[in-house]
Amino acid sequence: MYIAEIISVIGRIAHIDCRTDDNLDIKYLLTDSRRLGSDPLHTAFFAITTERNDGRKYIEELYGRGVRVFITGDSIAALQALAAYKRQKYNCPVIAITGSHGKTVVKEWLYELLKDDFRITRSPRSYNSQIGVPLSVWQMDEKTELGIFEAGVSRPGEMEKLERIIRPTIGVITYIGEESGAEFESLAQKREEKMKLFSRCPVVIEDETHQNVRTCAAVMRALGYDEDTINRRILRQTHETVMQINLTALTNNVRAYRKLLKPETKLVCMVKAFAYGAGSVEVSRALQSAGVADYLAVAVADEGAELRRAGINLPIIVMDPEEAAMDVILDNNLEPNIYSFPVLQLFREAVQRRGLEQYPVHIKIDSGMHRLGFYKEEMDDLVAALEGKWLRVRSVFSHLAAADDKSFDNFTRSQIAYFSEAVETLRKGLHYDFLRHILNSAGIERFTADEMDMCRLGIGMYGFAVEAPLSAQLRPVCTLKTTLLSVKTVPAHSSIGYGCHTVVNEDRRIAVIPIGYADGFDRRFSNYGGEVIVRGKRCPVVGNVCMDQAMVDVTGTDAQPGDQALIFGEQLRVEELAERLGTITYEILTSVSRRVQRAYYYDYE
Repeated sequence: MYIAEIISVIGRIAHIDCRTDDNLDIKYLLTDSRRLGSDPLHTAFFAITTERNDGRKYIEELYGRGVRVFITGDSIAALQALAAYKRQKYNCPVIAITGSHGKTVVKEWLYELLKDDFRITRSPRSYNSQIGVPLSVWQMDEKTELGIFEAGVSRPGEMEKLERIIRPTIGVITYIGEESGAEFESLAQKREEKMKLFSRCPVVIEDETHQNVRTCAAVMRALGYDEDTINRRILRQTHETVMQINLTALTNNVRAYRKLLKPETKLVCMVKAFAYGAGSVEVSRALQSAGVADYLAVAVADEGAELRRAGINLPIIVMDPEEAAMDVILDNNLEPNIYSFPVLQLFREAVQRRGLEQYPVHIKIDSGMHRLGFYKEEMDDLVAALEGKWLRVRSVFSHLAAADDKSFDNFTRSQIAYFSEAVETLRKGLHYDFLRHILNSAGIERFTADEMDMCRLGIGMYGFAVEAPLSAQLRPVCTLKTTLLSVKTVPAHSSIGYGCHTVVNEDRRIAVIPIGYADGFDRRFSNYGGEVIVRGKRCPVVGNVCMDQAMVDVTGTDAQPGDQALIFGEQLRVEELAERLGTITYEILTSVSRRVQRAYYYDYE
């Protein structure tokens, strides 16, 4: 079937479906009949073959469900050819963004800056691979007035293919670094490969300062915007609540913990709960790119599936596998924590139905925390339950309940001893070896001699240690900022906010900030319970914190609307906020709502 004929048959991108385990940035995986749309005859199935899966084995099933267009052989090349053919039909401006870091951030900023003037087609999420780019470009249609697409490569010889698909009219190069791209012999070779994207591009903008604002402003100039409009749009975008995530600090913090361990000791990095509020996808990408994590761990299977869709290929442990999630675990090559006999039986049955063998699992021992796990007295029964070819124990682990508290050190040592006894019994019964791990962030710091084969790093990644020697080496990863919406003088004897709980005794300058308890700014900060930093001065919160806003007293400063207000960061530590609220740093970080924009950056100084 010729390209034009295929295009006339299959319709739009939502009806292109690909089966693969390796190329997990594909959003439109065909998992049930709803994915077929209303007309399976207009659905094309690209049978992609990888090292771990073969899309051709799904053809019979899909034919029975009404699909009639199948692309086999070099299906990725076919998908690229289709997208390139479709791209040449449209003459609108197309912006292509490449680089090692910052592509997605720049793409989303440009979208926000330009969406009022153009009907924009852009890459979903971070679709920038040999499959992601054609899927992105395929979305273009007669209504598209501007395209914004990311392009990434992992080895030489890939970018020329993406250039033929995107055909950019404006090129953007973000930072190109050594952190990724092991297939390249040198940084110069990597740069040369990325520049092939712009071989026919009349305008190329390079971000030499790693400042997204300047890059976006340069793109707007290339599109013909005047300086007043550029400044006004950028001011509008930057004056909002945002949590900045320093990925350099993140990876350096992990390295600081690694230095405490033996070189051969493996490390599990905890990215559950949206990576403690920092964003699981971007954090996982940074850890994978830097090569500092051997494993990732999530709470539930859906978190792991999201990482797989984003192209994360590190092994992933699911700490709380649910009965309904067994297929999600297997579909995404995730590794479950087995903490009870019913969970073991359910997962073994799921593996048997798939005809799989030696599927990796992780065994949880309850060494005294009394949350989840097997007791050491159950090891013989556990050995019997693990017999057969279906499952293979990859690691055995336990949780320390109070490794950060010196007053419980004897209890912590008893946990480690209990765990070691259980492990020894299990090892003798299984007749093969596996990884052992019990230390968390505080455990790595305070009980390093018990590192065993692997450790789990959670809150420590984000810059929080128990004791001074290590804490001095760590840097906060997350900085939460907002801006002043308004500043006005409130006359003496006036009340402020809901409930009239704050009454000022004299004229005060009161600012409103666009952050409230729905964003994670705790309501207990109300009425002088909390502070923010404006123009270098601590300013108390007055009145009750509202759902979307709060008021702060900026008297004694020259604060103006648009000024920045620091919620937490280097100058106002999360630890202090946690102490004020009588809670822990974990809660402060994970409470920041997903509606708060995350901005990721690398600090190369």
